[in-house]
Amino acid sequence: MIKPDRKFFEKETRCDFLVDEKMKKIWAVELEMLQRFDEVCKKHDLTYWVFYGTLLGAVRHHGFVPWDDDIDLAMLRDDYERFQALAPYEFTEPYFFQSSYTDRIVWPFSKIRDSRTTGIEFRDLKDVNQGIFIDVFPLDSVPSLDEAKNDDVFATQMLLWNVVTDPARVLLGVKQELIEGKRRIEDVQILLDISKKDIKERFRIFENANVARFGETEEVNYIMGAFGGSNTMKREWFRDTVYLPFEYMEVPVPAEYDKILTRRYGDYHRPVKGGSTHQNIILDPDMSYREYFAKYL
Repeated sequence: MIKPDRKFFEKETRCDFLVDEKMKKIWAVELEMLQRFDEVCKKHDLTYWVFYGTLLGAVRHHGFVPWDDDIDLAMLRDDYERFQALAPYEFTEPYFFQSSYTDRIVWPFSKIRDSRTTGIEFRDLKDVNQGIFIDVFPLDSVPSLDEAKNDDVFATQMLLWNVVTDPARVLLGVKQELIEGKRRIEDVQILLDISKKDIKERFRIFENANVARFGETEEVNYIMGAFGGSNTMKREWFRDTVYLPFEYMEVPVPAEYDKILTRRYGDYHRPVKGGSTHQNIILDPDMSYREYFAKYL
């Protein structure tokens, strides 16, 4: 495992933005987790890439975007499913693989956490792991933005996600559609049966629907981004992988990273200073989240 030298931890100004010693320590924790993640993926022949702001940082800064505080990774759905199955056995103390199946939080992606540190996102949940983390996003087959409105399979995927998060509201809606003749009684019965299941079972049904569709379209996206109308990407853009320098190591990126970043950010070469998406999270690289809860919350 590659370790940073002492100079890495010194505060510095990047793009007119001060990166202090504490943030450098947070970055080092995340990079150590990334190296462990990379070891697991190579061991099991799994393909992944840095993604979102981490991909932007790799291409534009050869490291973190100066005002960013996390690492995002992506895998195509088929590799992600294999990863989910083996990760609980590969990431043991001090690491923890956090997913909808291993902890009380339910969300359509997963995290690797370092239990020795603090990355508190939910101040009212003391019984879930809240160490510093890296995010792992599955990329699913989705329709293009133009086709999404008329795609019945995509509509079903969205409906199933809503059944996971708010089944009562979904049932009210489909019952009204039944009255109006827009639904069949069989559809309502299926949704009623699903809604009675445990939330993790409902989530597994949702993921199974994503697995079943994988490979059927030319476009891919993180499914929640697709639901929100974010730009899709061509699956062929992820066919090949190259490595770029990132801080004191190298990371895998899709060979067509320029197309991906342009699709997502437009003119991504010009830095636009902004806050992190995690700016409300409590981060402490020197104290475990358990200690932090006991001492401060």
